[in-house]
Amino acid sequence: MAIIISRLLARTARRHFISTICLLLNFSVCEDLKAFPLLGVDPIPAPLMMEDHSQALASWAEQGIRDAVVINFDSHGDIRPIPESKIATLQDMYRRRDWKGFKEADSVADHGLYNIGNWLYAGARLGIFREIYWVIPHNMFPGNDYEEHLRQFLRSRMFSVKDIQTFRMDNKQFRGLFNGIPITVCSPESLPDINSPLLLSIDTDFFPVYSNAYRTHYLTALNKIFRAIFRKNYRIQGAVVSYSVNGEYLNPHLRWVADTVGMILNDPKILDEPPSAMLKLLLKLDNAYRSTDPVTILKHVKHYDPLYPEAPILLYKAYAHMLNGDTDKAYETAAASCKIDKRYCAGLPYIGSLYSVKNDCVTAERFFRAGIAADPEMSNGVHRLAQCLRDNGNFSEAVVYYKKTVLLNGSFPMGFMLFETYLMSGNRQEALNSLKAAVRSLEQYPYAEVINQPTADAIYTAIDYTDKEDLKDMLKTLRDHMAVKHMLINYPRSHLIPALQGL
Repeated sequence: MAIIISRLLARTARRHFISTICLLLNFSVCEDLKAFPLLGVDPIPAPLMMEDHSQALASWAEQGIRDAVVINFDSHGDIRPIPESKIATLQDMYRRRDWKGFKEADSVADHGLYNIGNWLYAGARLGIFREIYWVIPHNMFPGNDYEEHLRQFLRSRMFSVKDIQTFRMDNKQFRGLFNGIPITVCSPESLPDINSPLLLSIDTDFFPVYSNAYRTHYLTALNKIFRAIFRKNYRIQGAVVSYSVNGEYLNPHLRWVADTVGMILNDPKILDEPPSAMLKLLLKLDNAYRSTDPVTILKHVKHYDPLYPEAPILLYKAYAHMLNGDTDKAYETAAASCKIDKRYCAGLPYIGSLYSVKNDCVTAERFFRAGIAADPEMSNGVHRLAQCLRDNGNFSEAVVYYKKTVLLNGSFPMGFMLFETYLMSGNRQEALNSLKAAVRSLEQYPYAEVINQPTADAIYTAIDYTDKEDLKDMLKTLRDHMAVKHMLINYPRSHLIPALQGL
């Protein structure tokens, strides 16, 4: 019997092995499988509703989950590599069952051991995950050249050439390795068959991208995605839904989409019923917002006059007032939304960012400060407030908010903005200290990306500064880094700050 089992294990994919043994031997493990909820039939009791996806790792580690398969619905891979020194520290915490320290190690700041961009990598290295399925929201699989599109997609996500060469198409699933970790890229139409209990991970930032790619609204998107998942009869070992408003991956008014995902997991029969009046209203408001139609937004809100106004509805109303040019009403309504539900306070800096894009920093500052005052732990909008303050010549206060951003999110990229601000204010010593930290952070972050012109301008300033000051090592690090090489193409130089011209 042992020989037969050994041969079966050799021929059968690992994820099918337990079910095969069940059929042959009817072990008690078969009954154990039934203890896990059947997605689409059984409620998923208390799915983890997290602000950041990475918060699930500490919870699953403490539960003792090992060797699990993860299906991750996400617009990002969340599998960037982590330096070996940090992995070693994390492994030590894990062995000692230091769950408090493990949880606190979740940070994108310089002292963090893992974060939203690499938590799946951390989990795989710790043995919590054995295989990862990344369900992408992009419509890349139709057509004859989808394999090349997927290779380009992985390149854009900073997968190495060596790793990309391991990927092969298999039944519309793109299978390969990332630093030795098995990972499969698939679509909602090509979900895997998995017969062992699995971990389900849903990042709400999946849905805006999916909605645009497939040209459908959110309720239809939710229905299609969950119908596809339910057809697979997955047994669920654990489930997490992340809002991802923190870090500005999801617009604050779309929190209701994450809440709806949680409701479906808790009660799958919801899909068989007509949408509630509230969901219908939110969908109408969102469609009007996407069309930049404030008149329709205000019309829908006017007809909805509840005894207790809902926070997301007020936030849509605030956007309508902003689009109408009524700043005071936009502010009052966004503040009311924040007062009702603190989770929606990020709507204030979001509106502030819309004003800052229009170079109206005076108005933007009002919204930024209100949001930060309502939730001092908030990171949304902090760096834009610093930018506005700097543009208005308020260097000392700009430094305060740039420092807060660095403390929350690490020295890349805001460390370069802090360096440039110190330089503009004439504080050369602090400028040099900030630059050293920023370059060190960039050096340790091979998958960094420059995604806007202000950051690019600050790095150009750093290149010029290190060249003029003959700081050869830092200059070489800057010039050789892939993010800087891409920056030279995507964000050509636009300025040379006056503070540098006197060097």
